[in-house]
Amino acid sequence: MSLTSKPYLQRVSIRSDAEINFNNYPYNIPSVRELTQLEFHPDVTFFVGENGSGKSTVLEGIAVALGYGPEGGTKNVQMQTTESVSLLHQSLRLSQSFQKPKDGYFLRAESFFNVATYMDELGYLDV
Repeated sequence: MSLTSKPYLQRVSIRSDAEINFNNYPYNIPSVRELTQLEFHPDVTFFVGENGSGKSTVLEGIAVALGYGPEGGTKNVQMQTTESVSLLHQSLRLSQSFQKPKDGYFLRAESFFNVATYMDELGYLDV
């Protein structure tokens, strides 16, 4: 195994000690139930699937495990309009590189408007 910093998030897997009930959300979603390990390409990784297949649920779990809010934003600017958050992040083991990114952003199409409105209120979007 070579030492590399790219990508920062190299792999995601389900913790072997995680207590999972496959009858409950989100573990009852086929893509989550079948998740064993995801390897990320150094440049870009695409999640592709039908509506309802679990893409957003998996991405949200990864984002929350990394410290981002489930509704998108930066680690310091997190929107919260609902209390419902999947517990998937608690079951994930993240393998990260030695070089931490200086900044990051979790962009969700569903919540982009809320994040953009908040950033505008703070004056970040003034042109």
